[in-house]
Amino acid sequence: MIRQQARAFWASIRIGWAIESNWTSVPLYLLYAAVRPLALCVLVYFVYKVVNPHPGGDPYFMGIYLGNTFFTVFITLTGGLSWAIITDREQYQIVRYVYITPAPFMMTILGRAVTFLGIAFSNVFLILLVGRFALGLPLGVGNVNWLLLVLAQVLGLVAAAGIGLFFAGLLLVTARHSLLLAEGIGGVFLLLCGVLYPTTKLPLALQPVAWLNPLTLWIEASRRAFGVVSFDTRLATLPTWLLLILLTLLTGAFAWLGVRAFLGFEHLAKRHGKIDQTTNY
Repeated sequence: MIRQQARAFWASIRIGWAIESNWTSVPLYLLYAAVRPLALCVLVYFVYKVVNPHPGGDPYFMGIYLGNTFFTVFITLTGGLSWAIITDREQYQIVRYVYITPAPFMMTILGRAVTFLGIAFSNVFLILLVGRFALGLPLGVGNVNWLLLVLAQVLGLVAAAGIGLFFAGLLLVTARHSLLLAEGIGGVFLLLCGVLYPTTKLPLALQPVAWLNPLTLWIEASRRAFGVVSFDTRLATLPTWLLLILLTLLTGAFAWLGVRAFLGFEHLAKRHGKIDQTTNY
């Protein structure tokens, strides 16, 4: 059984890559996929340059640049899980055939998520590379706390996958409008998670919401890994070990809720015959 599920998981990764890359070469597609997030980060650089002629020496700008960089992982992964449902159910109409395979449907969806994960981290690598060598930002590998960076990315990915599973499950019982909801929620997280500005700039009623969000702590830990510790004065008071403990606890809660929500939506979809519904118009 485990061997069958592992083979199905690997097959879903290969199929997901073939679908997303449209059978093109790997370097060409990764470059294409990175154009949009890279353009956004470079745009932020030149906008900030109007205020400060030397953005690379400003820790506040470095916090903005790194926040945008790692937030692209969340956007890519969450939106990708929703797109996996839409393409399989409505574009290729193969969901009914996937369901007769031995592997659980969620395992197949998570296999597709690996493709988006590879795309997301290639985007991060290219953005950091351009920031270091084209924009002159202090992003040298010698200044990176690699242990903190790896731990933060693992926990952040689990939290992002949990949120993505929720919206992917929601798509099973609704029309494709839920994709717009997932993208809209991504914009909400962008404003709430301290990506563009510190959480202390939020209204007082929203600040606890930001601090109880694992994505906020993930972005903060990612910044600290690159030596940026003063972007958010409230979060800066947390020791790194306590930050990681809180991130672990919140990540576990969001991942558990995401899995339970997906399984619940899947049960409703099967019960009401919506697994292979098409909502194109």
